[in-house]
Amino acid sequence: MSAANRWVVTAKFTDDGSNAWRRTDGSWSHRLDDAGLYTAEAAAKAQVAESATKEQREITDPYVIEVYAADGTIDPLTARERIRATGPTIRLRRPDRERGSKADGS
Repeated sequence: MSAANRWVVTAKFTDDGSNAWRRTDGSWSHRLDDAGLYTAEAAAKAQVAESATKEQREITDPYVIEVYAADGTIDPLTARERIRATGPTIRLRRPDRERGSKADGS
């Protein structure tokens, strides 16, 4: 497939709220790189409608995003979707345990 803008279907898993990406085979993945690419936005939107009615126990709130696909990578075109695909933009900090917390017995 040549480099071009494509569409993918994304949602949230109902069991843990994590991101879901629809694969070509109809299953769902936690990884954007596994997502099936649609060449037509209308076909992707039709899949959203079907997923919303038939897969409510597995996923919630499916929708279509536009991506750039080239050389085996899929890059979302909006900042919001890039953040969803790659994770937080800041380092996550663990709670301080050495400063008088109950966890360290102080």
